[in-house]
Amino acid sequence: MQNTSLNRYTRGWYFVLPGLVAMILIVAFPLGIAARFSLHDVFLYDFNNQWFVGLENYARAWTDPLFLNSVKVTLLFTLANTLGCLIVGMLVAFLLSGKRIRFKAGWMALFLMPFVMTPVIVGITWRLFMWEPDFGVINQLLGLIGIDGPYWLTDSATALFATALTNAWHLIPMAILVLYAALTTIPDEMYEAARVDGAGAFQTLWHVVLPMIRAHILFVSIIIMTSAFREFDMVYTMTGGGPGRSTTVMSILAYNRGIANQDMGMANTIAFTMFMIMAVVAWLYIKVYKVNKEASA
Repeated sequence: MQNTSLNRYTRGWYFVLPGLVAMILIVAFPLGIAARFSLHDVFLYDFNNQWFVGLENYARAWTDPLFLNSVKVTLLFTLANTLGCLIVGMLVAFLLSGKRIRFKAGWMALFLMPFVMTPVIVGITWRLFMWEPDFGVINQLLGLIGIDGPYWLTDSATALFATALTNAWHLIPMAILVLYAALTTIPDEMYEAARVDGAGAFQTLWHVVLPMIRAHILFVSIIIMTSAFREFDMVYTMTGGGPGRSTTVMSILAYNRGIANQDMGMANTIAFTMFMIMAVVAWLYIKVYKVNKEASA
């Protein structure tokens, strides 16, 4: 009997082992190298000469105004993307789940189209056709109501908003897909009970739907947070981190330090700091979710 349970235990590891090895090679190994380089002075074209400096790179980073500014910009960019994607994704998914909506498959395919595009293509398309100050779609629409649109991507007051909105447009389909799938798991009896009690659409969404799909909201919000927090391609193709430093997120600063300045030690310090910040935020997010779940149980 003992041998049978042992065989079942070891048999399970045969299925887990390939994925575990792949994760070690793809994630853990590069992460370890980044952590090691962050403790050394390493230059781009001279990897053979490395000097151990301990936490000196981290001390330099956290006293560097450019790094502190990139942390602030990255957090604002991530927060705007997460809230925007969750709010719009929830509303669209809630509307699509209604029984009166026809051609749901067609609508879903239409909403998922932005997610199929690569971030570079999205950034170039929005920069040339949407945010262009003279002939862009957005300023043309504003002109119809008598508003002179700003120079979105070359004005430090609006550049971060424009890049965050563009990235949210790219990520919203993921929120719609996950939340729509979650809404299909709610029994019709729950909606009927809410309707009998006189609850409107917003009250049903707030008091019935959201508590029942809390786990799905947690999942998709973490995915969106991590994606927005490490975003590089779209921001770089739209603004290159400018104007000034208004859209210099941490990933762009790491690229500039590693490629332009050839300081791979500092570049890896910034990259590993990004990992630690995101790991702490995700852990706190899950912790708060568990506490709320136990309190409501």
